[in-house]
Amino acid sequence: MKLTFWTIGILAALALIFFVFVPAFQGALIINPVIQLGSFAVRWYGIILAASILVGFAVMRKNSWKFGISPADVDDFSFWAVLLGILGARLYYVIFSWPYFSHQPAEIYKLWHGGLSIYGAVLAGAAFGYFYSRRKAYGFWQLADLASLALPLAQALGRLGNFINQEAYGGPTDLPWKMYIAPEHRLVGLLGFDYFHPAFLYEALGSIAIFWLLSRLAGRLAPGNLFLIYLMSYSLVRFFVEGIRVDSFFIHGVRVDQAIAAVIFIGAGFWLWRRLRAH
Repeated sequence: MKLTFWTIGILAALALIFFVFVPAFQGALIINPVIQLGSFAVRWYGIILAASILVGFAVMRKNSWKFGISPADVDDFSFWAVLLGILGARLYYVIFSWPYFSHQPAEIYKLWHGGLSIYGAVLAGAAFGYFYSRRKAYGFWQLADLASLALPLAQALGRLGNFINQEAYGGPTDLPWKMYIAPEHRLVGLLGFDYFHPAFLYEALGSIAIFWLLSRLAGRLAPGNLFLIYLMSYSLVRFFVEGIRVDSFFIHGVRVDQAIAAVIFIGAGFWLWRRLRAH
């Protein structure tokens, strides 16, 4: 059997499911989020974040020709987009978690403890992409389409960081795929429960489905439409997943990310409808 990129990825995913996910979900395996190498400590969250960035970069490089963008431009764009994307993702999270960070300012820069928002990353990356593409032969929409093709797989892999940190989970459940959460990671009021919805896994599977959809549409749509479909499909997944999470940001009783997902879904859908109608 020829070991292609996708074959290796599938085999690695199956090994991860049977040797890590299943025991961890049953409570038979608790993964230490820190790898201690003598006096040097490495966090799994950082490793997974780096791996997700590399996967997204590989997808962009492999598919750049479909959007009239050279691999060299992908290299140049990706370096700055990643830096600004991480900054935007953290800033978004800190702003909407300010009641906590205002009392724990030393935690603001500790990315390895978790706390990155994809919406913040997309906003920062889109803003940078707009100004970056103005001095290129291709337009912003071409760059946005290419990035939207790469984002879902990167997001899916990045959600494994939530699994390691035992965060971004949903309410208590007895479903067969329930996940054990250690007492120290349970929120106040949930200490009497052992098993919860693996909300991060639902979002990861949804992101994989989005990647499959976008990969089938890539190169067949007018520039910009793929990006709008990404915004719609991810916001739809996020709306429902956010509804079962127990760690959502609330403002006046409203889940912030759920409200933002609804606004983006409607806005992107209306924009896409107008563009299709115009064509």
